Amino acid sequence: MKTGATAMLCVKRRSIKTRQVGIVFGIFVLIAFWFAGSALAGWLHWPIPGSVVGLLGLWLVLVINGGVPDWLKQPSNLLLRYLTLLFVPAGVGLINHWALLTHYGVHIVIIIAVSTVLPAIVMIAIFKLMRTSHDK
Repeated sequence: MKTGATAMLCVKRRSIKTRQVGIVFGIFVLIAFWFAGSALAGWLHWPIPGSVVGLLGLWLVLVINGGVPDWLKQPSNLLLRYLTLLFVPAGVGLINHWALLTHYGVHIVIIIAVSTVLPAIVMIAIFKLMRTSHDK
């Protein structure tokens, strides 16, 4: 027969295993949406990246589901915690193409600024239109 400490240790190990399986399953679901979006975008020859299509599919499923399930919150938080590490390859790419960056840097900054500000303005206008139509 197991003692109290041994039984608690078994329960703790089981909960860690359950948590790890949940994280692995959640990451598998995220990757599945990514692959499904890539396959759909490639099959339909859409100019939208497959990862964006997969993200929209995941968003649609979560909206239909009524929120994020607990088994998806844990892997999502884990990925968000280490999100900054995903920017390292982009930084290395900038350093590798320094000559292009110095030559086209001003153009790139202008494009980034316009592509950031313009959607924000459009969203504000849509929000105001929706709010005024909802108030009537």
